[in-house]
Amino acid sequence: MALAAGLLAPWWLALNLLAWLLASLIVFVDLLDLGLRLVMRRRHAAWPPTRPSTSLPLDVGEFNPYQMALHIRPYALLVSVHNAEDEIDDFLEAMAPLRERLWVIDDASSDGTWFRLQRSGVRCFRAPSNRKKPGAIKELLARLPEEIVSVIVLDPDVRFLGPGGSGIPELERVVFQFQRSGKAAASPRVVVRPDGWIARLQDFEYGLACRIGRMSLADHGVTSGVALYRRDALQALLERHPLSVYAEDLRNALLLLGRGERVYYDDRLVVQTEGKRTWSSWFSQRVGWSYGLLRVYLENFGDVLRGARGGLLFQYQYLVYMGLFALILHPFRILSLLLLLLSTGNGLDQLLGLNWIGDGPATDPAYFVLAYAKYTAFALLASAALSPTLAEWWRHLPAVPIYFFYALAQILPASVGYSNWFSLRLWGSRVYRDHYADEESLWRQRA
Repeated sequence: MALAAGLLAPWWLALNLLAWLLASLIVFVDLLDLGLRLVMRRRHAAWPPTRPSTSLPLDVGEFNPYQMALHIRPYALLVSVHNAEDEIDDFLEAMAPLRERLWVIDDASSDGTWFRLQRSGVRCFRAPSNRKKPGAIKELLARLPEEIVSVIVLDPDVRFLGPGGSGIPELERVVFQFQRSGKAAASPRVVVRPDGWIARLQDFEYGLACRIGRMSLADHGVTSGVALYRRDALQALLERHPLSVYAEDLRNALLLLGRGERVYYDDRLVVQTEGKRTWSSWFSQRVGWSYGLLRVYLENFGDVLRGARGGLLFQYQYLVYMGLFALILHPFRILSLLLLLLSTGNGLDQLLGLNWIGDGPATDPAYFVLAYAKYTAFALLASAALSPTLAEWWRHLPAVPIYFFYALAQILPASVGYSNWFSLRLWGSRVYRDHYADEESLWRQRA
C-alpha cells in the first residue's frame, strides 16, 4: 500500500496542479492582457491622467477655434433606423445642435418611424427593403453630396456626452484633427447609461475595452458601431463588405487595416448607449457577438495576415488576443468554468454537511476562493488604471466585487455563439436564435 501511494503521489500532485491552472485560467489570461496593454498604452498613447486624449499623438499643428472653423472640411452624421418609433423623437431632440449635419435613412420600418421622420423635417430617406445597418449606411453614403469628406456613423440609441455631462462635446475639434491626420477611422469612448446592475457591469466592461484595450493599440484599433470615418475609406470597405450585421465593426477594421489603412481611438469623443437591461437580452447580444467574432475572423483571416506585417501591436491584438485567447483557448475556459462550479458545489456541500460531492483534484473548494480573490484584485487594479479621476473610479467601484461572476457568465453565450457557427455550416440551423438575423437571411449568407 505504501509503495502504491508513493507511486500515485506524483500523479495526484500533477492533477492538482493542472486543476489549479485550469481554474485560474481566466485570471492569468486577463491579468497578462491587462499588464501588456498598460505597457503599450504608456508607450504609444497620448494619455496624461488628467486629460484623456488619443491612442497616439496627433501631430496636426496648433489651430485656434476660429482657424479650425475656417479649415474644417464638410462632414455628416449618418444614422440608420428601423422600427424606432418609440425612440426617434428623443434622438432627434438630442441631435438638434447638429441637425444640419444629420442624414437619416429609414431601413424599411413597419411602424410609424417614417411618418415621424417626415414630420420632424430632418433630412431623411426611405430604403425599399430592410438591409440592416451596413447595407443601409452604404445606400445613404451614395446620396451624400460629393464635398462631404468625413462621416460619423451613429445608432439611434446613442447620445454624445461632453466633459461636464450630457451635451455635444468639442466635436468640431475632434473631426478637424481627424481630417488632418489622414487616418481612415477613429473609434469613440462608449459608456453605458447607468440604469441597473447589468448596465453597471457593462459600463465597466466597455471602459476596460476602450480606455485600456483600444487606447493601447495606437493606430491598429477596432472601430465601434459608432465611429468616425474618412468617407472614401468607408465607401471602399463597404464595396468589399458582405453587409452582414454580425461583428460589422470588427470586419470594418480588418478590411481597413488589411489594406494599410489606420484606425485610432479618441477618448474625447464620448457616446452613451443603452445597455442590455435583462439577462435574456444580454445573453442574445453576446451570442451574436461571439458568432460574429468567429465568422468574421475566419472569413477575413487574409486581412489579419496582411495586417500582421504592420508590427507587434497588430499581431498581439488580432493573432494573440483574438485568435489565441478568445478562440483557441475557449474550450479551456469551459473546463475552467466547470472546475469552478465543482469547487463551489463542494464548498457548499461541506458547509451544509451533505457529503454529496467527494473530495478530489477537481473539487477542491480552494479553487473558487483563490480564483475569486485574484480576479477581484485584478478588477480593482483595472478600475484604477482606466479611471483618470477619483469620481470615475468611484463610479466603477461597485462593479469590482461581482465582476468575476460576470466574466464567468460570458463563457456561456460565447460557447453558444461559437456553436451556432458550426451548426449553421453542418446543419443549416442555429443552436440558439439570437436577435440579429433570422434563419432565412443567415442561410443566404452562409459560406
